Amino acid sequence: MPPVQLFFLCSALLILPLAWVKGGHPERAGVALFIGAYVSGPFLQGYQVGDVMVAVALCDLVVWSVFVGLALRYDRWWLLLASGAQSLNVLSHAAILLTPDLSTREAVAAQWVFGLVSLYALFSGILERHLSGERAASPALFRTPAPQT
Repeated sequence: MPPVQLFFLCSALLILPLAWVKGGHPERAGVALFIGAYVSGPFLQGYQVGDVMVAVALCDLVVWSVFVGLALRYDRWWLLLASGAQSLNVLSHAAILLTPDLSTREAVAAQWVFGLVSLYALFSGILERHLSGERAASPALFRTPAPQT
């Protein structure tokens, strides 16, 4: 496994559960979106037109549109950063069509980088939420109940 892919996997395994537990509703929507895209990715890679993985490009387009919708609905700056990174991710699929000398490996590397930017935008959103003192969407997992009087 290439080091970049290992870094991406380790980052996702650390950030996504943390975002689910410590995040609010937009962070949880981002987690669900990332997990859906990651799980569907291997199944979608076989549908290609030339060098373009069309099904993966459509999945990235859906991820982009959901992030834009979340950015319009919630007042979170990290959603704008994630939407921008996903915009570049979708454009990297178009770059394969428009640039004949661009290899698939270079396009996939760009997509990994933009995916990492989106993932770390989610992480920075969690940090900002924690530092500002906002509560998570649900109570902590291991909270001891208050004594009944």
